[in-house]
Amino acid sequence: MKSNIQTAIVIMAAGMGSRYGGLKQLDPVGPNGELLIHYTLYDAARAGFSRVVFVIRKDFESEFIDRIGRHMPEGLMAAYAHQDVTDLPEGRKKPWGTGHAVLATSQFIDVPFGVVNADDYYGRSAIASLHSFLVSSDHDEKTYAMIGYRLKNTVSPHGAVTRGVCEVRDGRLVDVSETSGIEITNGRTGVIRDGEFVGLDPESFVSMNIWGFFPNIFGHLESLYRSFRETVRDDPKAEFLIPEVVKTLITEKIVRVKVINTAERWFGMTHPEDRQVVMSEISRLIEAGVYPRKLTR
Repeated sequence: MKSNIQTAIVIMAAGMGSRYGGLKQLDPVGPNGELLIHYTLYDAARAGFSRVVFVIRKDFESEFIDRIGRHMPEGLMAAYAHQDVTDLPEGRKKPWGTGHAVLATSQFIDVPFGVVNADDYYGRSAIASLHSFLVSSDHDEKTYAMIGYRLKNTVSPHGAVTRGVCEVRDGRLVDVSETSGIEITNGRTGVIRDGEFVGLDPESFVSMNIWGFFPNIFGHLESLYRSFRETVRDDPKAEFLIPEVVKTLITEKIVRVKVINTAERWFGMTHPEDRQVVMSEISRLIEAGVYPRKLTR
């Protein structure tokens, strides 16, 4: 959807890739060395986003710009935000989480914006739905959005994943619970708790960290981040996560969150074995005419 309203998309690419075992953001998956992030950028430009803000680690900025920043789709302007890792407690090496990543972009964004992960494939229709929400006049700036995936469409065949399992009522997000260790066991999707398999509804909505926000989120993020740091102090395992921020804002009746249903199937780079799956899926989408064979310039 094209619109005169300017929009931005934040792509979080500062993660350490501990389960993957490397910088998965820069691992080629396309036939000409394209990265997964190139396909997200292609979809974002096609949907009508005008800016992209990458959240990256400063130590691989030059390589990131060389591999990605020099191959931006036409009409998409890029900026780079650094997620600060200088104020960390002993024993912690990675940044403070996805909420902190979004907060790091505040100086670059003054328009409606979406948020996505760099190592996930969301699907063209999901990115288009996100943009359509941001430019719609059917809501005010106290209404945010989450693209809701069905759990069955977001699991990896190669190991456990973490998903925000959602409670949705009348098309709005009521609660989101960050749930780790979700995997397929004997054809069923669930988690192991205290040695017992607990099944999860494969049709339930989950958050894949694809959100629609307005600039007023930054004031909320700043306040909640200060409280978070005062509470966790030197806990090296604490995380300041977008779902927890959103959950707080919903509970305190500060915002509403519309859940936009998508039938898209996720694939991404969580485990090393996922790369072959991603390459096969990209190849299938190219053969189906969704993407050109050569994506980067």
